[in-house]
Amino acid sequence: MRLYTTYGTNDLQRAIRFYDAVFSVLEQPRLPGWTKDCAGWGTEPEAGTGFWVCTPFDGQKANAGNGTMIAFPARSAAQVRRFHATGLEHGGTDEGKPGIRDYYATDFYVAYLRDPDGNKLSCFYYHYDPEKDPGD
Repeated sequence: MRLYTTYGTNDLQRAIRFYDAVFSVLEQPRLPGWTKDCAGWGTEPEAGTGFWVCTPFDGQKANAGNGTMIAFPARSAAQVRRFHATGLEHGGTDEGKPGIRDYYATDFYVAYLRDPDGNKLSCFYYHYDPEKDPGD
């Protein structure tokens, strides 16, 4: 299955600055083919997934969906922490600091934030071992 995700934005240049920063942490470059109204990130758009931000096609104001979230996998808990910190440094807001949660398995390390338009994001790492990575 080929899959891509799109979030709306009310300020494309602000969104590009934010997503360029957080996706650089995840080593996901900006995709070719973006326009004056849309930008995307990923590594293999022809064969895999991609993430896009666009001004809404209907011309209405973009808004965040209640209960809507996109989660991005990380290669380590340290990468989750960098994703979260970088997002905050580039206009995002905290929705849950990096760590484990009581309602998930103890090896699931995750952080939550909102982009500058209010869209919820998560970055997660499976197989977390606090003995090998005590955190920052």
